[in-house]
Amino acid sequence: MSRRTGFFVISLLVLAVLGLTLLTASQAFTHSAAQAAQSGGEQTLQALLGEVHELRVTLQRANLNTYHAQITIERLKLQQQRVDRLQAQLGEVRKQLAETRNHLDWLPKHVKNAEMELAKETDAAKQADKEKGLQNARAELEETTRKEQQEQTYETQIQAQLQIEQAKLTELNERLDTLQRELETQMATDKPQSGKRPDKD
Repeated sequence: MSRRTGFFVISLLVLAVLGLTLLTASQAFTHSAAQAAQSGGEQTLQALLGEVHELRVTLQRANLNTYHAQITIERLKLQQQRVDRLQAQLGEVRKQLAETRNHLDWLPKHVKNAEMELAKETDAAKQADKEKGLQNARAELEETTRKEQQEQTYETQIQAQLQIEQAKLTELNERLDTLQRELETQMATDKPQSGKRPDKD
């Protein structure tokens, strides 16, 4: 991710320099065109005007591609943050769910032991205490079971949302790859054009 962003920063800088070069060349050609018009060189004037038009179109295309690349990079950063946040939430809820399930594995044994202790107790006062302990154990088992179901539902929701956001991230990455190829092609095509100079009569 950082390598790709670095590539685009460099690409954007190259395009900015290219744009300034094209703009300077355009101004120079415009000035040359004015001189050619004064000297009456009609063919030279037409050639210069055509070259200026071509340079302006190239500059506009470079600016548009640069803008699209900047927007895509920013959207990619924001989308990556969403994915990272959901992944962190998913990891946390899975950790809580694992702890709940570990506790839930132990609770039925605790309830069974409380039932056995109550059945063996003959003292009335102690029976009341053990009955209360059994009720608490059963309530804890019921509450923990409900908690596990809630956490499992939450896990499913986060996982579904994460899949949606990861799909969006993949789409942006593919768009960035396409822009990268377009920028590479554009730079390879425009570099020779920036060195062109009209022939003098």
